[in-house]
Amino acid sequence: MYVEELIRSTNAYKIIAGEKKRNSLSHAYLIVCPDADFLKEYLKVFARLIACDDDGCNKCRVCKLIGEESYADCSFYPREGTKILTADVDDLLSQTYIKPLENKIRLFVLSNVENMNGAAQNKILKTLEEPPANVCILMGATMDYSLLPTVKSRVKRIDVPPFGDKILKNTLIGEFSDIKKLDKAIAGGGGRLSEIVRIYEDSGVEKTTALCRAVLTEMKSSKDVVKFSSKIDKDNLTQFVAEMKAEVMRVTKLKLAGLLNDTALNEYSVGALLAIEDILSSKERAINFSSNVQMTVDTILFGILEEKHKWLKL
Repeated sequence: MYVEELIRSTNAYKIIAGEKKRNSLSHAYLIVCPDADFLKEYLKVFARLIACDDDGCNKCRVCKLIGEESYADCSFYPREGTKILTADVDDLLSQTYIKPLENKIRLFVLSNVENMNGAAQNKILKTLEEPPANVCILMGATMDYSLLPTVKSRVKRIDVPPFGDKILKNTLIGEFSDIKKLDKAIAGGGGRLSEIVRIYEDSGVEKTTALCRAVLTEMKSSKDVVKFSSKIDKDNLTQFVAEMKAEVMRVTKLKLAGLLNDTALNEYSVGALLAIEDILSSKERAINFSSNVQMTVDTILFGILEEKHKWLKL
């Protein structure tokens, strides 16, 4: 239910709801959202909004069947696996010419369209250019760089950016009862629901948090970089960076409020902490594209050390 509430709070939802009310729905939408794990669930919320007479009540038969992916007038792709194949597009094309059985609109929901190969994208182009009547295609992607310009030009793009901390806490507090853990998960989740849930439920997060604190308080020289580098799980660098960023943000807030009582952390000025947060943010975005994880780890640790000493000299 919290997925529904979160999506309903977005501008993306309000845009499509407004277009439905004005009877001006686009024939195809490209919904771009960075949260791959929940992308299909988000698309289902939009599908229910479009198909349900009560604007996605999540209670009626239509809404329940869409949630189960068994509604006759709403088809989901890919049929198998995580990649949309030309066979999926062939099936979609054949279905577009079948009139809706009980709804006004025939819906097609495509998840992770950024994984479609060129052949599949080219095949769907004609339908995007000249869609049959009463057809609406919802295409979901975590990013759009791999989509052909011709595809992107024939759909209406709507972004679902990372959620804000306030709406996340207000929405999730009823489902996740440990407030302290929830705050930590939100701080380290980067506005992505899947990451927040993972951090909240992962018992290893406390260990990672302790390591992040040790890096900040005990790393004094380049020799220590080698020591701490060996302790970081290279297979789960995303978690380390997220936790380190959350810890740096926590220290920054305490320092700005004059509530930081830890002498080991007093060596970090606000300027140093903000510079370190920038380093972590840039690496957070680049991790998935880095082929040398060890170099990324060393860059982060040396960056923290450098900013700490640089700002001490000012």
